[in-house]
Amino acid sequence: MVASEVDPFARTGGLGDVVGGLSSELADLDVEVLVVTPRYGVTRVPEGSEWWERTVSVRVGPGSAVTLGVLEAASPARTIGSLRVCLLDHPNLFARDGIYGDAHGTFGDNDVRFVTMSRGALAVAERAWPADVTTGGPGPQPPGLDVIHAHDWHAAPAILSARLTMGAAWARVRTVFTIHNLSFQGVLGADALDRLGLPRAAFDDGTLEHDGQVNLMHGAIALADRVTTVSPTYAREILTPREGCGLEDFLRLHRGKLSGILNGIDEVRFDPRTDTALAQTFDRADPFEGKGRCKRALAEELGLSDDGGPLFGSVSRLTSQKGIDLLLAILPALVERGARFVLVGTGDASLEQALRSAAERYPGRVASRITFDGLLARRVYAGSDFFVVPSRFEPCGLTQLYAMRYGAIPVVTAVGGLRDTVEPIHALFGTGTGWTAARPDPNALLVACADALDLYQDGASHRAAVVRAMARDSSWAQPARSYLDLYRGRPG
Repeated sequence: MVASEVDPFARTGGLGDVVGGLSSELADLDVEVLVVTPRYGVTRVPEGSEWWERTVSVRVGPGSAVTLGVLEAASPARTIGSLRVCLLDHPNLFARDGIYGDAHGTFGDNDVRFVTMSRGALAVAERAWPADVTTGGPGPQPPGLDVIHAHDWHAAPAILSARLTMGAAWARVRTVFTIHNLSFQGVLGADALDRLGLPRAAFDDGTLEHDGQVNLMHGAIALADRVTTVSPTYAREILTPREGCGLEDFLRLHRGKLSGILNGIDEVRFDPRTDTALAQTFDRADPFEGKGRCKRALAEELGLSDDGGPLFGSVSRLTSQKGIDLLLAILPALVERGARFVLVGTGDASLEQALRSAAERYPGRVASRITFDGLLARRVYAGSDFFVVPSRFEPCGLTQLYAMRYGAIPVVTAVGGLRDTVEPIHALFGTGTGWTAARPDPNALLVACADALDLYQDGASHRAAVVRAMARDSSWAQPARSYLDLYRGRPG
């Protein structure tokens, strides 16, 4: 596995959660897993981690080779499988106070940083699983691994390097490329070819070229044996002009190797029965006393009135994709109907200010926190009656899965993985786990939130929906088996 972020070492969102959860579940299925990611200045290194005695060396562009230290993270002993995580160390490229950027903005050399990561990952794999030279003939030996699984554009150069620059043995290793968000493709000017040591022939023949520029994700899609996205609906959506981000025609050419596998979540770490961040733990057998206390504690913590009315939560990156502006547009109507809101997130400065303004306009009814705080997020999941995810597009989404785990009924737009993970509620038949807005616009979202308020007034139906949401299996067990089938060459 090659990824720019891995939970619990360093993460900014869902990508890190997915790589951490999937790799661990694969190990539980008796797979030997090696995860390689950088050691950033913000990386949490577990006690007992050990440096490799020998460094690895990779070449990026025409300059001298880059030397990388390798710190192998301490991990719990396993009775089956194995999971190793190696952190690549470089004082200039990685040891910064951010993964992709800092308070001053996005790092300008991310292309160099992640090409270095990708090639360093292959060098680590070669060292960790050396070829069995006793069975080979003369010439380069194949590395002792079965599959390279690269995540998003940052890791795309791992597939490009294995296929194009490391010889016939590496080119035969099976590869899987997972698109977590097609919006970010690793688009660079043509001058990047020489600067990053990418073969010009692969640009000229169209492998790396898209609209006259180098596109790293385009290259990985072209060369990978299998391409996955993180939900079945998103796999279909990216074949359309609306969600294809300019690659829809190219993806349709490769649709035969494209599949969507839903993400899971770590149901051990996100467990309301054991979560010490909560005011009171609870389980789905009888969650209501515990959730009630969590709701009152959250209201007190954030300065909301404690009138017993419905509480809506939202924890999100503040970007146009996430649609928080759609929720802000309907706040007045919902507050007028007695709803209270908790809004947590960071991102676009104008959206941050909009959240602050909403809290100032509706004191006691709306609370906002401009922060990235995992413990607060779990208190919001546990204390909310409803959890709003109003995304304009969503490859999979994890917060709605966390919310259901903690008994908050999701209100989502019917896009991507939100459509795949939230079953619309039919109170009459006692089915469903949440409410879905037909379109990502304020009117449709208002209708869905109004339906949620109506459900809240029907106490028995609301309680039954909470129990159904908590009972949903969102673990990594089935997704990991689907990936394992994919690695073994079975249909995705």
